This record gives sequence, structure tokens and C-alpha cells, in this order.
Amino acid sequence: MRGRMFNKLNLMILLLILFTSSAYSGYTKSGTIETLREDGYVTVLFYEIPDKKQYYILSNDVVIGTLISIQQIPDVSGKTRFICGYSLLNTKYKENLRTGLDIVYKDTDKEIDKRLQKNPYIESILYKPEIMTPVDGRNMVLIPEGKFFMGCSDCDSDEFPERLEFTGDYYIDKQEVSNNDFRKYADVKGLTYPDYWKDHMDKGGNFTNLYFGSLPVIATYHEAAGYALWAGKRLPTEIEWEKAARVPASLEMPGKKGALYSWGSGFKDGLANTEELWQSEKTGENLKLMISEKYLPMVTVKGYIPVDMYEKDSLSYYGVAHLDGNAMEWTDSWYLPYKGNSVVNKKFGTQYKVIRGGAYFLSKNDARITDRKTGGMPDLYKDRIAGFRCVKNISESDKK
Repeated sequence: MRGRMFNKLNLMILLLILFTSSAYSGYTKSGTIETLREDGYVTVLFYEIPDKKQYYILSNDVVIGTLISIQQIPDVSGKTRFICGYSLLNTKYKENLRTGLDIVYKDTDKEIDKRLQKNPYIESILYKPEIMTPVDGRNMVLIPEGKFFMGCSDCDSDEFPERLEFTGDYYIDKQEVSNNDFRKYADVKGLTYPDYWKDHMDKGGNFTNLYFGSLPVIATYHEAAGYALWAGKRLPTEIEWEKAARVPASLEMPGKKGALYSWGSGFKDGLANTEELWQSEKTGENLKLMISEKYLPMVTVKGYIPVDMYEKDSLSYYGVAHLDGNAMEWTDSWYLPYKGNSVVNKKFGTQYKVIRGGAYFLSKNDARITDRKTGGMPDLYKDRIAGFRCVKNISESDKK
């Protein structure tokens, strides 16, 4: 009897050894889970910059899931920390997820369990996260190659349908183009200043105060396109503008209204310069204080605010400012229906360009990052209705 029990025990141990060794065979350790975040993601400390197609989570030498997004966290210590989304092979593995688990990769994809290939998505960072362009001296942030959810299936009819879109790498201005920026361009090109500047300039042709020069310039489409061309850039397409305001597809749940604003779900009074900011002195009190300390004794007048004044919490996932408010922004896209949208709209066509973003005179509903507006009446040379920011294609000099 004892002999049978001993043999059964040995057999179980042998099977366990064979199972665990085969589960770990062929994998190389690449990092560890450092923290479990409250927002549903994990922080991973990699031993080197991750560059593999797929990374797996090991618990007791058994694969329990896969990382589905990887985005680096700036770290002055030089450590390679990343925020990662993940997908578990089974919900029961949730109790196995903990700090200290190994992150591994497999050199060959031939033996990868097909279950692990469900919705794979890794956002590789190959270029500098931020650059300054020489002509206009403005800061731009990197929008990495990858997929994102665009549109909204239960918002305005022209925003339908929500679907996956893809862009390559590009840079976008961190802030809107200011009056000071546009004046530099106008002076170099010998252009006439916008008429609305007259009341804010002295006899010498200088702005009467620093505040006005720092406000977003309000331009026609062709003025905006001309500035972009001079700066060695271009206006963003509608797809590029919305991607800069949203998050990678791997971090967003489609159909959940999770990204109606650049900071995430739900409007937050005081973060964006929309009409809600001016409903009371208390709303956006911190932002107004920041402005008054730098520019004016006090800010109480409803209107545009300097492009460099914003709450850090209002920045988009990629670090872009003022996408939800301040000045609406020109894009380079014609106002056309999205593919799969059969709504009849007389404005669809090649007369109007799409305008995106909120403004100080618009409500929070019009500040949604999926909301589409139009400009071009009576034409694109005369309709001074929006501000703008530029984008730039990637070049060899932008590589890390």
C-alpha cells in the first residue's frame, strides 16, 4: 500500500516538473511587475527598452496572460519603467496577478499559443518624445505609430461610426499657435496683420501687452496653412488631430464613452477654457490664479487665455494642451461623412474644412474631442473663425 502511494506521489511530482518546465521553456525573462495600478494597468520595470512583438506574464512558471500595450514613463533615474495594459488567459488568473511576477518574451512566434494573440498591440517608441522646430522655435510632442478608436457611435450623427484608425509616427505642436508666433511669420513674409490686432498694438507696431501676444491667433484656413508651410510643417488631418487627443486603442474600451475629453471620461469644470470656466469665480480658480500671477493682476473677463497656461491634468495622454477648449482649431480635412455613415448632410463636400476642439464660448458638449465643426463661409480665405496648431512628419534627425 505504501509502495503504491509512494509511486503515485513520485508520478505527480514528475508530471508537475514536466509541466512547469515545458511552460517556461523557450522564454527569456525581460522584467518584473513593479506595481498594480488603481486604473487597471500595471507598472513594469524592464531590464532594457522593450522591442519584442509580444511579452507574457508568468506566475509560478506558467503563462497567465500577455501585455497588450507598452508606454514608457519618463524617469529621471534612468530606469526603464512602463505603464502596461494586460490581457489574462482566464479570469481565474486575476487572483494570481501580483507585484514581482516575471515578464518574459519568446524569440520565435511559431509555438505561441493563439489565445495570446487576441488584440495584440504594442506602441513602439523610436523617436524623441519632444522636439523644438528651428523655424518657429515651437515645442512639438511625438504621437507614436499605432491604432486608436475614432468617432462616436452615440453622439452627433456626423461622428458615427466609432471605429479603429491607424496613423504612423508624427509630431504635433504642444500648444496652439499664438499671436506672437503668427506675428513672426507675418513679419518675415511681409504680410498684413489681422484686422482684430489693431486695438492691441501701439504706434510702433508692438503688442500693447504680453498677455495679448500670448493668446491663440484666430486665423483663416489659408492663413493657417501658410504659416504651417513657412514653418516646414502642415495642418493636421482630422484623424491626426483626434488621435493626439485620445489614447492608444489598447487602453480604451470601444463604445464606453471613455475618451470624450482629452483627460479621459467625464467633463471636469475648470480644466478647459470653455464657457463653464467663466460661470463663477471659483470655477477654475487655480488656473485663473496661474494666469494672473504671470500676466495680469486679475483675470475675470471671459475670453481666450494664453496658450502656455493650462492645468497639467488637462493635457492629453500624449501631453498636448488646450485640445478641449480655448480656441477651436483648423484641420486640413474636408467635411465629409465617415466611411459607413449614410447620413445626408448638405454641408458634406469640398467647401468646408473640419474644425476641431472646444472654445471659451462653447459648452462642454461642443468641447468633446469627437465633435466636428466646420469653417469656410463664405470661403476659406475670409472665414476667420479658429486657431490652429501644426504637425510635422518624422525625419531621420528625430530618431532617439
